[in-house]
Amino acid sequence: MSYQPIHSQTFTMGKKCKAILEEVNEHLGDESYTEALAKLDEFSGNCKTKDAKEIAATSKAEAYNGLQQYEQAIVEADAALKLTKDKSLLAHFHKGIALNKLGDLEGSKSELQKVIELTEMNQNTNERANNYALMARIYSRQLNDRDSADIYLDKAIELSPEKTSFIIQRGDMNLYYNEYEKAYANYDEALNKGHDPLDVSISRTKVSFKKLENKYGTNKANELRDKMTSDEKDVLCSDLSKALSLGWEDMSMDMFSALVCN
Repeated sequence: MSYQPIHSQTFTMGKKCKAILEEVNEHLGDESYTEALAKLDEFSGNCKTKDAKEIAATSKAEAYNGLQQYEQAIVEADAALKLTKDKSLLAHFHKGIALNKLGDLEGSKSELQKVIELTEMNQNTNERANNYALMARIYSRQLNDRDSADIYLDKAIELSPEKTSFIIQRGDMNLYYNEYEKAYANYDEALNKGHDPLDVSISRTKVSFKKLENKYGTNKANELRDKMTSDEKDVLCSDLSKALSLGWEDMSMDMFSALVCN
């Protein structure tokens, strides 16, 4: 599934730093926060610009929030705010989340209001849309506030209706809340509007896997092979085979396909 943090859209950096950051973002998107922190240590050791320092601090804040280490998340967010003279949208966001989890609701509300103000002051429509999409993702994943997440993602799509990654994000949100048919429909809509077929096939495959795992209580290939219906197998194997044929490199998926789909 797609994970497109604001970092990749607003900062420029060298090839090596960008490659490390992509790995960081993959870990954050998968909620593998310990792995993200380890990779961020490598990022900080190699990438020394002001932008890179802000990225490292805000990414660490997100990871620490994910690990429920809220005091440390605030330390990292404050470091980014000091570096940017209080203008880091992500730092305000993650500090707001940490304060919310620590029970400081007024402090959290103040930080999140600053996020909104910084977003609405931005005259760049594309960046403003990206910010709203980011807010939607974090409201959904870290604050478990579906209503606010929907509102902000609607704003992003309204500002940039041509951006299919926002439709993919809608599908990811529906999948997160186990709304499988809606997720399928979102991914198909994105494909029809020109989104990368490989990305869509991978996303659809993950819907099928989560749906089957929740239904049958297992993710083991041999058990799913024996339990799922022929229709479920057809949907899963069709998307999986397409993703693999388009270049998805995942050894476990290759093995699953060989065991179940062939």
